[in-house]
Parts: sequence; C-alpha cells; structure tokens
Amino acid sequence: MRTILVPTDYSKPAKNAAFYALHLANALKSNIDLCHAFGLPIESPMLGQTAWSLYEYPALQEENTKELKKLAKVLEDREKVIWGDEAFPFHPSIDYACEGGDAVHVINNMAADKNPLLIVMGMQGAGMLTRFVLGSNSIKMIETTKYPLLLIPLGHKYNGLKKIAFATDLNKKDIKTAQLLIKFAKYFDAELLITHIIQSNNDVIQDVDYEHKKEVFLKNLDGKICYNCIYSENIDYGLEIVKHKDIDMLVMGHHDKSFFKRLFFGSHAAKQASELEIPLLTIPENGHVHF
Repeated sequence: MRTILVPTDYSKPAKNAAFYALHLANALKSNIDLCHAFGLPIESPMLGQTAWSLYEYPALQEENTKELKKLAKVLEDREKVIWGDEAFPFHPSIDYACEGGDAVHVINNMAADKNPLLIVMGMQGAGMLTRFVLGSNSIKMIETTKYPLLLIPLGHKYNGLKKIAFATDLNKKDIKTAQLLIKFAKYFDAELLITHIIQSNNDVIQDVDYEHKKEVFLKNLDGKICYNCIYSENIDYGLEIVKHKDIDMLVMGHHDKSFFKRLFFGSHAAKQASELEIPLLTIPENGHVHF
C-alpha cells in the first residue's frame, strides 16, 4: 500500500506537518506511517548522563510508542472531522513505529523499509528552524534521502494545491523530475509552473541557444503546465519573486548541489529559508520517486 512517512518529535511543527500530510495522503490515496527516533543517554556521555543497560531500551521504546499512539489518535479524530465516519471518501490509515538512535539514520532506515511516496517533516518558521531544518539532521536528510522530502513551515495550513512551482535551470536531468511532478500535480488538479531563474542582466531571452534549450525541455512535458522566466541578481532574490506568485509549493531537484549550497549557505540563505511560508519539496537524484 502507498504510504507517506512522517517523522515526528511531538513538537508543534511536527504535528502541523502531520496534519498537512493527512490531506496529502487523502488526495494521493496513501496511508501514513509516523516515526520517531528517541535518543539514548549512552550516546551523550559528556552530558553527565548514565549509560543505560540494554534491558531499559524496551521501556523507552514503549513510552515513545504510547506518544505515537496518541498522535495517531489525534490524526484519526481529525479525519472524522474532515471526512466523516463513512468509508468514502478515502481515509488514510495511521501506523507508527519508533527506534532509538540517530534521527537521520532511523528515518532513512524506515524509509527504506516502507518505500514511501514522500517524507513529510515540519519546520519552525518565524525566523527559527527546528533541528530538522537547516540543522545537521535536515541537511543530512536532504543530502542522504532517496525519497522526496517535503518540509512544512509552522503555521502553514493545507488549503489545496493549485499551483506548484518547480525551480530549474532547464538541464536535461530536470525533464524527468518535471514529468514526475506533473503526475503528482494531477492528484490535486494543480498547475506546474516551470520556473527558470536567470542570474544575468543580458538579454538571454532572445538568445537562440536559450530558446532551443527551453524548447527541448518543454516539448517532453504533457500536462497542466506553464513557463516562467525570472531575471534576478541571485538565486535567493529569484526565489523571493517566485514566492509572491501565489504558489502553494516550491520544488527543487537535488542533483544540482551548487544550487542547494547557494540556497542554504549563501549570504541570503538563512533569511530565505527561515521566512519560507510555503512547503518546500526536494527531489533526490536517482532516488525512489513513484508518484
């Protein structure tokens, strides 16, 4: 059965992401797998914590399983409020599991086991990000995950997906990503906005090579799409312009690591990411994408 993996640390951003994932699961006709990675004191001896013996692991796992069960119940109750008690429309089933250890390792292991459509995680917003976003875990997740990773800002509520912007430099690798996103967008009857941010003051739009590159990219796409070219002095300002085009989700392919470094580590990167008010979806290169 199709599933969406939702890592949680029981925080408000994580719960908000779980609510968002619930709506996605309904539209994608998939279930939800909640997962939690609990820390082990033995991993942090410098903090003065006592190493726990192996027999205490089950107790810690049981405690966190109870917390996950509570969250699952909250999501199930939300389903009834939104869609009622009847079997139609589709109601996602909620499963959950937890393991002790490094969060990124646990999430990636569960993803490998569940083969999810998406991994959906929350971020703090308001200028401060959780450890999942721009922290070591989030960067590691973006770098290591083999599955689409969707980051949801705190306070952002699902209100349908009408327009999804895909930021690309029109490279050939992104054609496949765009084709996959068209399939994804169809579940929501959404439009895919192919967005090319040009960092130049030159009249590139009249360049023959550029027009050919654009034509090659678009001719392989069949669906509800439109094209938008943005001139900007850098990627960050270009994305700022994109955010004001009434889009509901921003998507980036992860094959272009220099693009991601400019986004997350550039001079305007922290401000750009912390003020992102819409979900950000990253698509891994050569990953498991099966919308």
